[in-house]
Amino acid sequence: MDIVVCVKQSYDVQQLKFDPSTGEPMLAGAPKKMSDMDKRALEEALKIKEASGGKVMAVTAGGSDVKEVVKEIYAMGADEVYAVMDDALKDADTTAIAKVLAAAIKKIGSYDLILCGAASTDGYSWQIPAKIAANLSIPLLPNAVSLKVENGKVVTESDLGDAVYVYSASLPVVVSVMLEINEPRIPKLSAILKASRKPFNQLSLSDLGVEVDAKMEVLSARMPKVARKNVVFDASDAAKVDEAISKLVEELHKENLI
Repeated sequence: MDIVVCVKQSYDVQQLKFDPSTGEPMLAGAPKKMSDMDKRALEEALKIKEASGGKVMAVTAGGSDVKEVVKEIYAMGADEVYAVMDDALKDADTTAIAKVLAAAIKKIGSYDLILCGAASTDGYSWQIPAKIAANLSIPLLPNAVSLKVENGKVVTESDLGDAVYVYSASLPVVVSVMLEINEPRIPKLSAILKASRKPFNQLSLSDLGVEVDAKMEVLSARMPKVARKNVVFDASDAAKVDEAISKLVEELHKENLI
């Protein structure tokens, strides 16, 4: 089976710092890593390969800095990596990115299963997998928390919020995965060292015959301010405890917490 995994290099949001005066994230020099759900997609692809054989190929798109995520992909165990590198992709919207990824997958030529993270760690648009499927005219099985491949079909348990649904579709198919689907492996030091020396397939927009003219601009992103109400209930002696409890319950009702 030929499996393609779509990977995004995202901001490591756990390490982001915020400007205390504006509340905006300080993105200049902010660390990046493979998006969390994409890492689960790659892990799932590797598990399928280990069980049934085949090849795992990864596709990523972005500016020149995507070279760093290529090392992560190889360290985990992918066989081939295709990186579409162009500065025009830094501000591209989800429609443009999905179009580029689909074009890269078509250029690879052979694919049975395409795995994606359901959403990226930083953007959380939830749109890329569906748009890739639409560009390739193949089915999408969304938000998988479990996945089985058997007899030319993929069966998923998909968490859509209100319930977990069971879906199936014949190959080829796009599957988007959730964090719950697995726990990704930690690469060994030897694999990490080898990954930095492995070549990857660098593609440009002209190689794919794709133009990117849809730009996305983030107008504002701020850390929410949380101010404590500092409501104090006096229970300094036993005679005041019942009254303090009554006032506490009343305040909790006002906040719809109970």
